[in-house]
Amino acid sequence: MKAGKPIRISQCMIVKNEEKNIERALTWGKQIMWEQIVVDTGSEDQTAEIAEKMGAKVCVFPWIDDFAAAKNYAICQAKGDWIAFLDADEYMNPQDARKLPGILEQLSRRGLEALSTGWQQLDDEGQIFSSGTQIRVFRNDPKIRYRRRIHEQLEAAGGRELRVGNVVQELSIFHEGYQTKALKGKSGRNRRLIQEELKEHPGDYEMMGYMGDEYRSDGESKEAVRWYRSAIDHMPSTLKEYDQRSAATFTYLLRLLSEEKGISTEELQMIYDKAVHLLPKEADFDYIMGRFFAAQEQPDQAVWYLEKALRKLDTYGCSNRALLLAGNLQDAYDLLVRCYYGVGNMQACVNCAVTYLKYDRYGMGVLSRLLMALLPGEGTRKEYEAVSGFLAKLYDMKDIKDRIFLIKAAELSGRMGLHDFLLRSILTQEERKGLGL
Repeated sequence: MKAGKPIRISQCMIVKNEEKNIERALTWGKQIMWEQIVVDTGSEDQTAEIAEKMGAKVCVFPWIDDFAAAKNYAICQAKGDWIAFLDADEYMNPQDARKLPGILEQLSRRGLEALSTGWQQLDDEGQIFSSGTQIRVFRNDPKIRYRRRIHEQLEAAGGRELRVGNVVQELSIFHEGYQTKALKGKSGRNRRLIQEELKEHPGDYEMMGYMGDEYRSDGESKEAVRWYRSAIDHMPSTLKEYDQRSAATFTYLLRLLSEEKGISTEELQMIYDKAVHLLPKEADFDYIMGRFFAAQEQPDQAVWYLEKALRKLDTYGCSNRALLLAGNLQDAYDLLVRCYYGVGNMQACVNCAVTYLKYDRYGMGVLSRLLMALLPGEGTRKEYEAVSGFLAKLYDMKDIKDRIFLIKAAELSGRMGLHDFLLRSILTQEERKGLGL
C-alpha cells in the first residue's frame, strides 16, 4: 500500500437467518468501512433484504457444510486492503471502531498481517462471562485463508504462522453466539461437521476437544470425558504458550472428573500433571484441584493448590488464560478463608477474608469465619472492643444496614459474647427497640 493512501477496510460476514442481528452488525463499523459484504448461505427470513437496504453488497453461497469455504468465498469478493471478518452476532463498540483505521495504518508500516483483539463472551443478561482473543482483522492477501469446516482458523499458505499485532488492550469484539437461545439447534450440525473433519484428520486433537465441548454442553458428561481424554492422548509433546483450545480441554476434563463420585485422587492428579507440564502458566488447573480438595475436606492440599493458582494469576495475568479463575475470584478467596481456618492458619485466614470483604462486604460466610479467626474462644470485653474497632475499618458504622449485618455475622459465628457486645455498643436503645432486639 502506497504511503499516504487511506486505509480501505472491507467488512465481510457470512449469514443465515440473522434478521435480528444484521442491522447492528452493519451499523457499528459503517462509518469506517470502505465496503460491506454479506454472503448469505440460505436465509429464510429478511436478512438479505435488510442488508441490501443498508447498502451492503449481498452475495449468495449455497451452504455445503463448510464454514471455511463460505468465509473464503466472502474474502474473494473483497477489494479492500484489510478485511474485518466478524459474525453477525459480534460487534465492536463505536469508540473501538473509530480506532481501527489508525491501528491498521500502524500495522501496515510494520509489515504485520493481522491483529489480535480482545474477545468478550456475553451471557443471556448481556454480561461478560469469559474473555479471550481472536484474529478477525487481517490483510486482504490471497495467501491468507480459513481452513476447517467448523471452528475454522485463519492461516497463511503452507501453514506459516501469521505475523500478528497484539491490540488486545486497545480493541475488543463482543460476541453473543454462546447465549442459550443462540446455541439451540446447533449441536447436531456441529457434531456432524466435526466428524467430517476427523475423518480427514483422525489425529486432530483440537477437533476432539471441540467434540467434547458439544457433548458437555448437551449434558452428556461421560461422552464428553471420553472425547477430552482422546484429545489429550493425541496432543503433541509441546504446546504453544497461548493454546486456548488445549487449555479448555484440560480444564473441562478436570472439572468433569473432579465432580464425579468416587473419582480417585491419583487419576485426577495424573491429568493435572500432564496439563501443568504442557501449559505451566495456566492457573485454572490449580484452581480446580483446590476446589476438589476443599470438597474432599483436605484443607491443607486445597490451600497449596489455591495459593498456587493465585500466584500464577498474579504473575501471568488472565489474557488468554485463567478464564475460570478470573471469573470466580471471590469463590477462590472464600475457599481459602475456610481452608486456612481448617488448617489453623488464623493470620492467613484473616488476611484472605479482609481481601475478600473489600470486594464483597456482605459475604456473610466469610465475615463469620473472620470473626471466628479473630476470636478463637469466647473472648473478653477488651477483645470485643478490639474486634469492633477492626470491623469499623471495613464497615460504615453510621449505616444501620452494616451494623445489623455485623451483629448477624457475630451470631452466625457462634461468638455470642461478641454478638451481645455489638448489640449494645453499635445500636442505640431506640434502634434495638425498633428492631425488636
